[in-house]
Amino acid sequence: MKRVLFFTAVFSLGILLGATLSGVLVGIQIDALYIENRSLREKISVNEKEIKELKENNASYRRIITKVSTKVSFDDKCKYTDYEKSTIELTVDKKVREWLKVITGQEVESVNYQLVPGIIDNREIEVEGNKIRVKITMVVIAENVLVYLEVIPIKNPS
Repeated sequence: MKRVLFFTAVFSLGILLGATLSGVLVGIQIDALYIENRSLREKISVNEKEIKELKENNASYRRIITKVSTKVSFDDKCKYTDYEKSTIELTVDKKVREWLKVITGQEVESVNYQLVPGIIDNREIEVEGNKIRVKITMVVIAENVLVYLEVIPIKNPS
């Protein structure tokens, strides 16, 4: 009988020791999770403040036209040399920037998008004795206005 009591006592002591040890381990895990949870809540709070500030700053952000660029292509009828083509491209780019100086500095949302083709389309330019017509194929209006142009040669009536 003493033996049964001894094994029962050892078994009960093992159960109590195991329960205590598992309680301690679960407590350590709960503490770690609690600290991580607080850390994540703090990060969420900081991120929400940043989002709020960004939304406030974005509301006051105005998109302004700052640059005018051109992409020049040549009609199939053009029989210009590479030098003439580069000279024409430079001259057309300079003229377009000069003509569109009117919209530089305006807000992108408030600019009259129909104004750009009206200013440039079908204008005639003379570049080193060559008369050309500038035809707009597409206009992209953003902070950088991008004008796609096609150069068409005009035959001299002489």
